[in-house]
Amino acid sequence: MAKKRFDPMEAARGAVLAAERAVGDKLIAAMVYGSVASGEFHPDHSDVNVGLVFTALGSGELTALRGAHEAWVERRVVRPLLLSRKSLEQSRDTFPLEYLLIRERHVALHGPDLFASIAIERAPLRAQVERVLRAQELGFAVSYVALAGTPDGARRWAAQASSAIAASASGLLHLTGEAIPPTRAALAERCAARLGIDREALDALFRRDGATIPATRVLDAAQALLLKLLDEVERLDGAR
Repeated sequence: MAKKRFDPMEAARGAVLAAERAVGDKLIAAMVYGSVASGEFHPDHSDVNVGLVFTALGSGELTALRGAHEAWVERRVVRPLLLSRKSLEQSRDTFPLEYLLIRERHVALHGPDLFASIAIERAPLRAQVERVLRAQELGFAVSYVALAGTPDGARRWAAQASSAIAASASGLLHLTGEAIPPTRAALAERCAARLGIDREALDALFRRDGATIPATRVLDAAQALLLKLLDEVERLDGAR
């Protein structure tokens, strides 16, 4: 018998149902976001990103949710986003970049769509974009040295480097009044056109596949993008 094809949207719905069975009406809302919502899910390496919002998340709720954990793992929901309604409201200025990206790419699966119109404040977003870029400036070079000596290692390096850089690029486009591209391929194309960077290399980086072209070329594109994004973030200070 042929193995059943993995359906990430079906997996997300199953994970939400497991949570609802565990805590009942304490589950207020749920959604799937990331690669499943954008249509870029890759069966070889993508996880299913599910967010769950509860009335509260105390010891009682978390103990009950232990019963849903096995169902989450089976469905590749490795690290679900678990929030209380209060923590969601109070953390908008702490995680503005993450919430912006969820707002742009998600599908509501249960209850009200709490992320459809979530407000993202400009100052915290600008600060987080710079923090993420600075962390990448410090960290991804050493990860390249450690990993990129083989094709498989290059893919691992690209996977590690791409998420934060792509997220920061999306946040910066939003800060400058541009729409966030709906896919990583579209984001690579927009960054290449706007900043004059090797599009093919950016595409390989954002698709997390540093082995399709020489790793040094991907590194050059990543470094060029990082520096230009940092320059643009710095210029935002004078434009406020």
